[in-house]
Amino acid sequence: MDIKQVRDITVIDFDDKRYLGISCDSCGGIGTKEHDVVKASLHLVAYQTGKVALAELLSLGFSPFLLADGLAVEMDDTGNQLIAGFRDVISRLKTAKVHLTGSTEENIPTVQTSMGITCIGICEKDKLKYKKTRAGHVCMLLGLPLVGNDVVNNPDKILDIEDFEILYLSNLIKEMLPVGSRGTEAELKDLCKYNNLGFAYNENLSVDLTHSGGPSCCCLAVLEEEKIDEVKKLVKKPSEVLGHFVDKQ
Repeated sequence: MDIKQVRDITVIDFDDKRYLGISCDSCGGIGTKEHDVVKASLHLVAYQTGKVALAELLSLGFSPFLLADGLAVEMDDTGNQLIAGFRDVISRLKTAKVHLTGSTEENIPTVQTSMGITCIGICEKDKLKYKKTRAGHVCMLLGLPLVGNDVVNNPDKILDIEDFEILYLSNLIKEMLPVGSRGTEAELKDLCKYNNLGFAYNENLSVDLTHSGGPSCCCLAVLEEEKIDEVKKLVKKPSEVLGHFVDKQ
């Protein structure tokens, strides 16, 4: 069995026509417990954490079918509230039915919210959105890189799971790459590296390229220049064209 790492996804050669994809994410210190650093509703914490792992799969072309949560909290009542958040985020997907499973900590009292999640999806091999970028394509940042309390306070400025599904379904998008804790610039460098390309940034960009993207609050999208206006209409969130890809010198 051939297993390889593609960006943040473990890709398994399932059969002649399909890949399995596995994504993971973790979250700690955000919630309603005594020692949580950022206070936020448990529903929101689980929703955004689940969104990250689902978005990673969708961005590479995978249709998710399972979400497994490992909750380092008690079921009653922290776990129940987190599970409600997971159920909410998977219910928003219109093209995938995702099964939810998991476990909680019932032996040791906990004073901080903590969890790890794993998602599994499947993708037709010819639909994998990887190494599809060419010189001349442009790169847009959709959504804004936000983290912590800024995520809680600016829901209209971040990508939601429905946005990722819309982009996943669109044939306008050559490649997608959610921005994580390393920031936009680091993710874009990776995109250039595995496509063996350089990048010419536009002048006077408004976004901080080094700021953490938090729970996949924004996403890099690769497209043809003439499709910019069409892509802006797909996602009603802040967007900015960062520049265009060039042949590596």
